[in-house]
Amino acid sequence: MYRKHMLLLLLVVSIIHNTIWAQQINEQEASPSKAAQILYQLQNPQPGQILVVSHRGDWSYAPENSLAAVQRCIDLGVDIVEIDVRLTKDGHLVAMHDLTVDRTTNGKGKVSDLTLAEIKNLRLKNACGIKGSRQQVPTLEEIMLLVKDRIMINLDKTEGETVREAYEILVKTGTVDQAIFKGNDPLGIMRTRYGDLMDSIIYMPKVWYDLPDIPGYVDEYNRDLAPAAYEMIFDSEESLVFKEIENMNRKRITVLAIALWDELCAGHTDEMMLLEGADASWGWLIRNGVNAIMTDKPAVLLTYLRLNKMHP
Repeated sequence: MYRKHMLLLLLVVSIIHNTIWAQQINEQEASPSKAAQILYQLQNPQPGQILVVSHRGDWSYAPENSLAAVQRCIDLGVDIVEIDVRLTKDGHLVAMHDLTVDRTTNGKGKVSDLTLAEIKNLRLKNACGIKGSRQQVPTLEEIMLLVKDRIMINLDKTEGETVREAYEILVKTGTVDQAIFKGNDPLGIMRTRYGDLMDSIIYMPKVWYDLPDIPGYVDEYNRDLAPAAYEMIFDSEESLVFKEIENMNRKRITVLAIALWDELCAGHTDEMMLLEGADASWGWLIRNGVNAIMTDKPAVLLTYLRLNKMHP
């Protein structure tokens, strides 16, 4: 009798354990990934919540556009990492800002004149330009596999020639909803160049302060693509760009400011943060309608935002 009771008890415990385990698995599968949560905020900006975009990864911590620089952003809790991609001689997309490998690696030559194997033989320099790093130039595929479900990527240097190639890699890695393409060209040019592919990607137009018809440029994109975000570039605090920012705030469209150098953000840069404080730089941008900031100081920006309850 005792043995039967023990067997019954073990059976009940096993059933309860399996039920709880299955429930936990279902909850994990049902809950959105971190990347999906970031995409939701990009598409549905919330008052007082700011997205952090790190420029070329955290390049003060590891070589720019490297896997380590991207991983550092994931560890910090950054929302989006901006990277640059170039096409090699044999048709591979690698993370590289410049047309040549000279500045960021121990090699020389144009990316377009080198094969992937030749570029993989190079080693990246650190932020001070010192040679000797053990890190290789990563491919876009390697980066997207690293960030899958964890963070979003902002793709620069793609609009002129490599949107299709980048899209193929996103499809292959299952990360189409984690990459933001961007560019300067009017919608008509992008439609002519890429056709219906524009409907399959997340595209963020850039709005420069010297565009001849800023409202027309934005209206055309809004009517056709309805972008979730715009990269807004203004060289003065009186720029006409701010009227469009006000419109975007009303329509709940994400406004990304680039706090890297003066003419991109009317002087409200990372450097101003160092000299005059975060409220004078990033705080000013936020008070004037910005809800995403690209920075070279992601850790400091996150600290500022979290102290002010503007980032989880």
